[in-house]
Amino acid sequence: MVHEMNSFLLIFEQLAAFFLMMLTGYLAARLKIITKSFLDGLSSLVMKILLPVLIFANAMNGTQRSQLIADFPILLMSLVMYLLLIILFGLLARLLRLPKERGQIFQAVFIFGNVGFIGLPLILGISPEQGAIYVALMSIADQGLLWTYGLYLTTPSGENASFSLKNFVNPALGAILLSIILLIPGIHPPAMIENALLTIGRTATPLSLIYLGGLLFFCDWKPVIRQKELYIGIAVKMILFPLAYYAIASRIVLNTDMVNVMTIVAGLPTMATIAMFAQSKKKDGGYALGIVLISTVASLLTLTLVAYLIF
Repeated sequence: MVHEMNSFLLIFEQLAAFFLMMLTGYLAARLKIITKSFLDGLSSLVMKILLPVLIFANAMNGTQRSQLIADFPILLMSLVMYLLLIILFGLLARLLRLPKERGQIFQAVFIFGNVGFIGLPLILGISPEQGAIYVALMSIADQGLLWTYGLYLTTPSGENASFSLKNFVNPALGAILLSIILLIPGIHPPAMIENALLTIGRTATPLSLIYLGGLLFFCDWKPVIRQKELYIGIAVKMILFPLAYYAIASRIVLNTDMVNVMTIVAGLPTMATIAMFAQSKKKDGGYALGIVLISTVASLLTLTLVAYLIF
């Protein structure tokens, strides 16, 4: 009971810190301390350098090969979670009778959660010893589906989803694979380098949240508030689905730590990459970005609620 209460408090404190970081970004933009062009550069810095370094450094930090093998089942749990989300939101898009392209974006934004920016620090809080390996293994499914099914959903009708190995082997997935390749034979970088990488990687979360806070000021996300599917999607993906996932997984999987982590992952807000895909493909990018921002703000409440109910 004490451990469960501590886990809830860790998540609550983390989410409160997230709110302050987003507020900092919003105020900095409002006071003209940061500009839209600055945010574009910040996004590239986080996605291409800081997030991969964070994943790699945390995965390597004191991890042994035996842990990698023992934690492998979380990859299967992640695949099952995504399969359920794909089916659920495919059906929900049809029930809501959304136009085809809007319906596909609706599916994409609620299937793929923000594991890198929001999930990783929460997971490390719940499971400081195993969390980074969990993320590395989950990200194999996460990145694999993102660059295939996610790319398909965000590609306009009449165009082919431009899947290529060049896009698939992105910095984040490269960091995941490199960490696994090194862990199998038990190779670790020197402690001095590992500590430096950890310090660099830890800047990814605050900078990404400052980025999202700045976007709240610069982007016209208010029209999305009037879309009823936004509230249905948030209620289903960020409250009902994680609670249902927990109820089922806790009866099948004996490892409570894995179940708790996957429940939090199941309720994460929208991955920012989905909005980037939609904007680059000219497919309702404003709609996707609006849901990214609103779901991130909503997660401060929904994740707290889910954590309170399961811990």
